[in-house]
Amino acid sequence: MKNGTITLWGEKRYHSLDYYLKNTYHEKVYRIALNAGLSCPNRDGRLDTRGCIFCSAGGSGDFAASPTLSITEQLETEKRILRAKRNCNKFIAYFQAFTNTYGSVEHLRDLYMQAVNDPDVVIISIATRPDCLPDEVLSLLSRLKDEYPDKLIWIELGLQTIHEKTAERIHRGYRLEVFEAVSYTHLRAH
Repeated sequence: MKNGTITLWGEKRYHSLDYYLKNTYHEKVYRIALNAGLSCPNRDGRLDTRGCIFCSAGGSGDFAASPTLSITEQLETEKRILRAKRNCNKFIAYFQAFTNTYGSVEHLRDLYMQAVNDPDVVIISIATRPDCLPDEVLSLLSRLKDEYPDKLIWIELGLQTIHEKTAERIHRGYRLEVFEAVSYTHLRAH
């Protein structure tokens, strides 16, 4: 930031996410990777037990805090670590490990509410699979968005390839049509 204005990093011709967040929140927003202790249908036997080949043993949440801690404890621990290194006040609660809409609506609401109730969290980012977004979960997310308009709620859908042969080879466990149906139909309705 120079003289009260934000300069585009690298003079990019587009608004990067970092640029958007700095303009929206007037400071850098830091992401905290969380592990909600959830599973995945590609690991628990509903679809498969091998998992996707691109997903580590930690469910791609290798940098997330321990699932033995509550979401509130994970946020507090990680904020303390980040603040020891930087002057930071605003955070993205990133539900990263495994499939973060794969559970009962009541359990998911409890997890998400811990992040929503943190005054330093401005964005809830939820990584999931398109085949794990039933209407009840989408309704929950929609209600949270309406009840807490000061918090952004992002859904990160995994789509590693559009090619079915590759999807089979990497054990993704859903077809392209599932991604398309959820992203074009359900998410727009909520």
